[in-house]
Amino acid sequence: MSSVSASPKTWDFSYFKSDLQGGLVSFLVAVPLCLGIALASGAPLFSGIIAGIVGGLVVGALSRSAVSISGPEAGLILVVVSSLEALGSFRALQLALCVAGGLQLLMGVLRAGIISNFFPSSVIKGMLAAIGIILILKQLPHILGYDADAVESLALFSWNGGNLEGLLEHAVREFNATALVIALVSLCILIAWEQPLFKNNKVLSAVPAALVVIIVGITLNTLAGLLNPAYMLGGTHLVQLPVPKNAAEFVDLFTLPDFSQITNLKIYSAAFSIALVASLEALLAVEATDELDPLKRKTPTNHELKAQGVGNFISGLIGGLPLTSVIVRSSVSINAGGRTKIAALVHGSLLVISVVLFPGLLNLIPWAALAAILLVTGYKLGRISIFKQHFQAGLTEFLPFIVTIVAILLTDLLIGIGIGAAVGLFFVLRETYKNAHFFQSYTVQGEEHLRISLGEHVSFLNKASIMTVLKDIPVNTTVEIDGTNSAYIDRDVLSAIENFRETARQRNIQLIFLRKGEDYAQNIAAQPHVSSKEADFEAYYKLFDNNRNWVAEKLRRNPHYFEAAAQQTPKFLFIGCSDNHVSVSEMTGTAPGEVFVHRNVANLVVSTDLNLASVLDYAVNELQIQHIIVCGHYGCRGVKTAMQNEDAGAVHSWLSAVREVMHKHNHELGELETEDERYRRLVELNVIEQVYNLQQSSTVQNAAAPLHLHGWVYDIHGGVIRDLEVDVRRDFAEYDTIFRYQVAPEGLRRLSGSLTQAPSIYSVSTGTGPIIAIPPFDGDAALGVP
Repeated sequence: MSSVSASPKTWDFSYFKSDLQGGLVSFLVAVPLCLGIALASGAPLFSGIIAGIVGGLVVGALSRSAVSISGPEAGLILVVVSSLEALGSFRALQLALCVAGGLQLLMGVLRAGIISNFFPSSVIKGMLAAIGIILILKQLPHILGYDADAVESLALFSWNGGNLEGLLEHAVREFNATALVIALVSLCILIAWEQPLFKNNKVLSAVPAALVVIIVGITLNTLAGLLNPAYMLGGTHLVQLPVPKNAAEFVDLFTLPDFSQITNLKIYSAAFSIALVASLEALLAVEATDELDPLKRKTPTNHELKAQGVGNFISGLIGGLPLTSVIVRSSVSINAGGRTKIAALVHGSLLVISVVLFPGLLNLIPWAALAAILLVTGYKLGRISIFKQHFQAGLTEFLPFIVTIVAILLTDLLIGIGIGAAVGLFFVLRETYKNAHFFQSYTVQGEEHLRISLGEHVSFLNKASIMTVLKDIPVNTTVEIDGTNSAYIDRDVLSAIENFRETARQRNIQLIFLRKGEDYAQNIAAQPHVSSKEADFEAYYKLFDNNRNWVAEKLRRNPHYFEAAAQQTPKFLFIGCSDNHVSVSEMTGTAPGEVFVHRNVANLVVSTDLNLASVLDYAVNELQIQHIIVCGHYGCRGVKTAMQNEDAGAVHSWLSAVREVMHKHNHELGELETEDERYRRLVELNVIEQVYNLQQSSTVQNAAAPLHLHGWVYDIHGGVIRDLEVDVRRDFAEYDTIFRYQVAPEGLRRLSGSLTQAPSIYSVSTGTGPIIAIPPFDGDAALGVP
């Protein structure tokens, strides 16, 4: 697709400003989440920050996902808790995490990332909507001022027996007016920033709304403390980042794995659990973030597994938690403007800077301000329009979508996705069974024909229904089984069709089995029992099939397509080359009937060509054509044959006009360095020459209305048309110097005056004797009798 610009890259500094905003906002959200997940996992608090740093810098650099951001994720809490209980120490868990990273790397090498392709898009979108709903509901306690549940797990009913109802009851009892004011003001800012007044303002649009929310949140909390110290939020209402007092304390926050546990089998059991859950979460998360990506790029899943594996290995090596791609963090970044992996690197870099330079400043951020950011993010993930779209798409999309949402809300992320995928699989199997084949009957010259069109995926489940149709076919019928649109046909189905071929002959049933491309050719070659009639007509019948499909597609888009095409009055005559296999309608984007077309080898305009002369006369005098286009194309085999002066029968004589063009411009062509350059230039010169020949034709000279003549060249490799901008008056001014000569006994005698004619020999019969027009000679002396 050389004519199409390349898709946006994961590294693109033209988005740097947006990526900076996305990385900043995701960093602000990530700090409390990293700490909360570490707290809920029973691990050291700083291990969550380490995982966030590694996810941003290491995975961010290695991953080919443009918008995904990795770090510790709530879905891994249960795995970490159970592994810690089994292994007895966090350092042993670090060793298991290093092994898990190695397993993920191996999975990427073995191309296990293909598993993500088996999840329907309706399930992925259901997962995003469910996460959005959970984010909204989980922020309500924080807005009311209850921040004891710091971890934002992706389940309404968490693994430790807590539930949203109990959480809201606590929040109502511990209602805090300051938190509510901060949350409401923050929401107003976030909503206002989406309005045209702010978006169109050059100064305000350059400032991330989330940064304004954080600054305003800290300011309001400080003002509340000035009014009354009791009003000021503190403790769990604020971010709680560990603050080392010196370099030694900072270094102590990093720990090495307990390598003495390398022979402990429980290490490998825990590693397998971590690798499995983290890989599934990562694959589903990148699939979901690809859906959110405004530039619609696709992440290579096998490479993502390798990046995640390296990230988990390093995280385990220096004292971090397991990590994976995190949808919440990624969606926050995308909503804030993040468009490339630079946002992930900014996110990781800011985490490092914050824990080194100003951990105390981050601890001033109220949870209520962060809750407002997550609330808006949740709304964008689960907005009502998404539900409407899936409902309008039909039951096969809506049911897996809604089941996935309900299952995630009632269980957790992975279980809910599994249930949604099972429902989606049911509909896939149902549709596969129903749509594996369509059949229609018709009559051709008194003979019964039955056409069976196989679907895209024909599995063993469809064997029975296809065989039922074949069994009931009446005698003396021609059966066409069309498998050209099938990406997969089960071997059992193929065998059943071939077995039917044998029994069909006994009932005088003619079987034509169409396969696509090389499969069809190999199928015929491998079957000596296929009759010559069947082999000859399989491809022939396919032409009619293509026609029916083409008609159906045109009528689907425009029920009056053929009526409009029949009424077209063309304004263009297109004289092209027979060797250019691309239709004029495709090249120019015109409808059938808008262009009157004539083709011949090398797009020649020759005065003795009665075919072209009749086309030209009809186009100019009957159709009232306004533009005539001579279009050559690079790669023209006619021009190539003329260059090589090959004797190719009748075409050799036909191409003499091209050889004349080549000889005329021999000097210009000889100055070009390569054969390919000479070839391309001769194509252009040939087009120019034919435009001039067209100009000199009597039909064009005597046209009642002005005609516009054009010379084009089409690039068959790039699909681009180039206008050579041929100007007959300017480009052929030298032709006005062509002289007339009369044949006399002493030789050619120059006559007075000049003749506007192309620079090749033309004879003119007159009453006084033959006169010929030829290019000017160096002198005016007689040149001998021709």
